[in-house]
Amino acid sequence: MPLTRSLMIRLEDVLAIAWRELRSILGDSGAILFFLVVPFAYPFLYAALYGAEVAREAPLVVVDRSRSELSREFVRRIDASPDVAVVAHATTETEATPYIDRGEAYGVLVIPEDFSRRLMQGRQATVNLHSTFAAALYYKGYSLTATEVALQLGRELEAERNPAASTEATRIQVRPIESEWTSSFNPQGGFQGFLLPGVLVLILQQTLLLGCSMLMGTQRERGTLARPRLHAGGHYLGVLRLMLGRALCYLGLYTMSSLFVLVLAPRLFGLPQLLDLRTYCWLLPPMLLAMIFFALFWALVVQHREKTMILWVFTSIPFLFLTGLSWPLSAIPAPLRALGYLIPSTPGVQAYVAASSMGAQPYDILPQYTTLWVQAIVYFLLATYAYARMLRKAQSH
Repeated sequence: MPLTRSLMIRLEDVLAIAWRELRSILGDSGAILFFLVVPFAYPFLYAALYGAEVAREAPLVVVDRSRSELSREFVRRIDASPDVAVVAHATTETEATPYIDRGEAYGVLVIPEDFSRRLMQGRQATVNLHSTFAAALYYKGYSLTATEVALQLGRELEAERNPAASTEATRIQVRPIESEWTSSFNPQGGFQGFLLPGVLVLILQQTLLLGCSMLMGTQRERGTLARPRLHAGGHYLGVLRLMLGRALCYLGLYTMSSLFVLVLAPRLFGLPQLLDLRTYCWLLPPMLLAMIFFALFWALVVQHREKTMILWVFTSIPFLFLTGLSWPLSAIPAPLRALGYLIPSTPGVQAYVAASSMGAQPYDILPQYTTLWVQAIVYFLLATYAYARMLRKAQSH
């Protein structure tokens, strides 16, 4: 057979398998949900949850044991800030607890009896801030506001104690080094702009993993997944063509999905978007291929359709932590960091966030880009080997 004809037959086989896979998806309501609905619906869901960006007017209960002019001024300034609202005053922590239990407040500020006396003596005074993590963003508002008010009040008291000093001398005494809080690449300090770009990449991987697992679980139940050599066009197909055909189907679907999820959705929700078309087209192929073959390999673990949710839904949170987005990579133990680089979402999230939120160019994300290509090749070989082994076992029986 001429080489050209042989290549054409193989190409037709790959296209036929891709078409067959697409028909399987369209004939399965669960697969339609994961492949065609969730990637378009979830960005809107997360945008609705975190659209407020920052938590304002965090409710706080104050226990002022000092009852002095300075303590009242301290509380007044905290209440005047945009991030905290003092909703009640209590005499003891026990009296403040019911506000927490009823959800009327999420934090308690305790000012000790010696607060004013220590400040007037030029000594350091402390306050105690207790917060429940039922609303973690409120804790950020409490701690930053209390810190800023304390620094400002301290500067003013220092200036009053040295009335003869010049303004510059007072400034140097109170604050030798000027500092300013600047949130890089997230100027509003919002949760949506910080978290959502990484979650968008994770949505692509998890919907692929869940959808492929559901399809293969169904095929296992029906006994069609491990048929020895799938027949098409009058001849038998090899495992390599089978994997390439399935990958082509998902690559076509997710090229369209990723265009919405990674390019259009961030613009709709007003997220920082510095990703240019050249970088997007450069990054997308290895990221999608790594996710596709990762999903095809791990989907072979699923024995029953219903077990898909049990096996994979819980992995979304650990996968997100391993990316270093919600927890610094430097604080993650080395074994877990190594584990993270076995998962396509880790380099995928890092590369996409760097490009979209920080304006990174291709050479800036080359390590993640290379990792994605390595993952794509390794998971392709693993998926092909695992499926071929499954077919050989089926033939032997």
